[in-house]
Amino acid sequence: MQKEMRRAAVLSVLLLVPAAVGAVVASARPAASGWTTHRVGPARIAIDAPATWIDMTRLTPQVLARVKKMPALASYITAVQQSKAIKLMLADAGPDTAATGFATNCNVIQIATIGDLRLLRDANLAQLKASGFVVGTVHAAYVSLPAGRAVEFAYKARYGAGTKTVSLLQFILARDGKSTVLTYTTLPSREAAELPVFLRSARSFHFV
Repeated sequence: MQKEMRRAAVLSVLLLVPAAVGAVVASARPAASGWTTHRVGPARIAIDAPATWIDMTRLTPQVLARVKKMPALASYITAVQQSKAIKLMLADAGPDTAATGFATNCNVIQIATIGDLRLLRDANLAQLKASGFVVGTVHAAYVSLPAGRAVEFAYKARYGAGTKTVSLLQFILARDGKSTVLTYTTLPSREAAELPVFLRSARSFHFV
């Protein structure tokens, strides 16, 4: 059990687990004005995001053309190719990314797990504190989302020398023997502006 909890905890931190690429079948449709609903059939999940956020798990000609114009997006393709646990990767391809060189993003990870939310909370909190990546304090709380009860983590991280410090907001849900982790990442300078966007997106998340 401890091994599985540690594995779940590590996967909750983006880019820490390399793995073979998995098949991701996703679709998108218009949502509320200026937003798009993204669905991932095999994972049985759906989530809304701003229309400027593009699906990096779908390497369409349009996405590849955007990456060519905006190199900051390339790392998200790499992330998807390195981890089959990533079921959806959305990155902002709007003007803020062009201006800062960093794409605010959301990824959804899903893995088999053992234990309830309390065990997931405790294991992830311990792993984050021991990771060496966290900058400052990790804030953890239980919250209620339309998709179910979840654990929320908010913290800042720096993944290595020469990398930017980023702000992360994560939600972990446990359902049918799987943990589903929603991770929203932005620059600290964008945190206040992006928080309402992250919360609206998280509240739109549901199992299908």
